[in-house]
Order: sequence, then structure tokens, then C-alpha cells
Amino acid sequence: MKRREFLRLAGVAGMAAALPGWMRPGMAAQAYNGPILITLHAGGGWDQSSFCDPREDNTVNHWAANAPAGRAGNLRYAPFAENAEFFQRHHQRMLVINGIDLQSNGHGAAERNRSTGQLMTGYPSLNELLAGVHGQGMPMPFVRASGFSETAGVMPFTGLPDESLLRTMADPNWRDANRTFHKPSDIAIVRRFQLERLQAQRQRSDNLPRWQGKLDELYSARSGSGGLARLADVMPSSLDSTDLKGDRSSLVRDMHLFLVMAAAGMSVTGVFSSGGFDTHGNHDNNQAAALLRLTRGLDYLWSKAEQIGLADRLLVHVTSDVGRTPSYNSNNGKDYWSAGSELLMMQGVGWSDRIVGAGGPRHEKLAIDPRTLQLDSGGMLLQPRHIQSELRKLLGIDQHPLAQRFPLRAEPVSLFDPNRSTGIRV
Repeated sequence: MKRREFLRLAGVAGMAAALPGWMRPGMAAQAYNGPILITLHAGGGWDQSSFCDPREDNTVNHWAANAPAGRAGNLRYAPFAENAEFFQRHHQRMLVINGIDLQSNGHGAAERNRSTGQLMTGYPSLNELLAGVHGQGMPMPFVRASGFSETAGVMPFTGLPDESLLRTMADPNWRDANRTFHKPSDIAIVRRFQLERLQAQRQRSDNLPRWQGKLDELYSARSGSGGLARLADVMPSSLDSTDLKGDRSSLVRDMHLFLVMAAAGMSVTGVFSSGGFDTHGNHDNNQAAALLRLTRGLDYLWSKAEQIGLADRLLVHVTSDVGRTPSYNSNNGKDYWSAGSELLMMQGVGWSDRIVGAGGPRHEKLAIDPRTLQLDSGGMLLQPRHIQSELRKLLGIDQHPLAQRFPLRAEPVSLFDPNRSTGIRV
């Protein structure tokens, strides 16, 4: 029997308790109302010099021959792709982290380091760790559409589900956008009589304890409490498939689906990727196109989160794997570089509109004082483990036993201190 048909029959016949635990309506009786972590990976290695750490040097950036770098609040951006529009719109919710020592110029190792804080395998990503702390008993706490895929046994990810499957889970009587299998009024009558009969069975004085427990579980499932009932309330009639400028985007559709799941209290965190950044040739054109898709995806994400009412709960980590070299190769491309940048985005916080970390004129790695964040030759190189450690603190999970099982051993850094900043250093 196909899964969809099974779900339909299970819902109509009142057999929700026969579903696997992660599908049961009663399994997530309390909606999750904590922070929602979204990781967006720029697949292939974005060029920090074409985005948030520009250099006005024509050998580093060809755009430098025609325009200076732009400013938005306390941030600096390359006059490239749609960066100006993006930074002007979002600088008040952005923390830019530059000059990160990635400790590798290999895709897999650098992506692992950025995601977990460790080059070696066996550590959970921040997404997995957050889901492990807050997602026990939730239907799909850790969702992955694309991006970093390694897990450490703390919490497996669920591939972003098919829209029709999610709709069927929300309402087993749903057939398509215009039809149901049975009249809703008929289903309501069946469910009412099921609950009345079940309630009568639960009240019998001769029920054995084990049987009583099973009846209570069945009643909880049939009564429609939990994440799947909430999902039916928030599921829109259709998902968005175009960005805010009207261009089709699979990233938009994936993000909309995840936000619906988060609004239903089904999910804690999601991982997404937007590719096209591995620009060994035709760098300027290819990076511009990739950056446009990425920033438009972020524009959509924040706009839709505002509409749904989730914007004040989002923490968005925009990261990549490798950086790009500070010079062009013979194919007019840029190769791998072991220094890079990333963004953290959150609404209504005091630590945004700041820059932490810096690189040299040609993106050399520079040390900073971890307390003052100022350049200091006797300081330390900012590495992914420092960022991951501070993110654990920000999310309030650093002291949880799960986090303690995977220590990062990173020196404290004033990453989220609103009174300290490295500032613009070029």
C-alpha cells in the first residue's frame, strides 16, 4: 500500500496511533516556541571579496576599476550583483564575520569545520545539536533540504518532505487542491462518534492498567492535539515558488515549506544550500548570478517570516565552505582560499550592524584580541570553533549535557558584545 493511501485510511478510520511515533499527532502536544535556526550554505565557496569583505584593488576585484565599495550602517559591501540593495535592507539584522581561518581549502573539510567547529568527523552540527536539545518528541525537529549532511548520532535529519505528503499528514482527507476523499461533514460525524465510544471505553472500571494506557494514547491521537493539528491550521493553499522580484526559485519553495513546519511547532532547525559559487572560471559573472540567488532567497525568507510571525525567533547562519583567492587565474576565475567570511542574522538584537574579524589587503589571515576584537599580532586567529562555541551560548545550549559531550575547547570571543567591534579594516 502506498504511504499516502495508508495515511488517508489511518486518518479516516481513526488509526492515528498506528502511525510511527514521529507521525503521531499526539507526540508533540506542546508547540515549540524557542529559537529557530536556519543555516544557508553558499555551495562551492563564495568570494568574500565580492560580498561582505571587499578590496578596492582591481587585481583582487575587477569591479574596483569602476566603483568604490559601498557602506550600509557600519558594514561594507562590494558594489556587485544586488549587494547594495541587500545590505541597505538588512544591515540592522546582520553581523559580518571576516577573516575566518578555515584551516583548510578543501570543500568537505572547510564545510565540516564551519558547520561543527571541528575539522574531524564525529561532531554534530549546530543544527543537529539544537534539535537534540529541543526536538525530542517533535515530528521533524531537524530538517535538511540540502547542504551539510553529516550527523553524529545526536539527532538524525529528515529530508524536507514532499508538499503533498505534508498536506496529507496535516489532513488525511485531503486529496488535492480542489477535492477531499470524503465530505468534511461526514468525517466530522465519524470522528465525533469515535471519540464518544472511546471515551466510554476509557471510563470502564474493569480496564487493566496496560489497556487503560493504550486507550489514553489512542484518545490523545484521535483528539487531534499536537503538531499535525497545528500544521492543518497554518498550511497555506499553495506554496510560494517565486522570489520577491517574480523569478522562479526552488530555494523559495523549500524555505516556505520549512517556515510552515516551524510555525506549526514541528521543527526546530533547517539546513539549505544555494549553489553556483565554485567559480574557477568566468568568476565575475558566475559569482554575481550565485549571489543574486542567495540574497534574494534571504530577502524572501525574512519577508515571509514577518508575514507568518516568526521573524523575531529566527537565527540565520549564512555560511559557505572555502573562500576564493585574492587574484584571478588564467581562466578569469578564482580558486580555493583558506580564509573566508560569513553572516549571522537576527532581528531586534543589539549585536547586529557590526563587523568582527579582519583580513589583510589580499585577505591574509590577521590575529585579533578575542576580548576587544581589535587587531593584535599577539592575539588569535578567529576559527570556526570560536564562532560555533559562541553560537551555542547564544542559543542557550552550551551547558546542556549533549553539548558537553562535544567540547569545542575554544577561547571566549566577544562575538555578540554590542559594545565591541573590529570595524572596517582594509
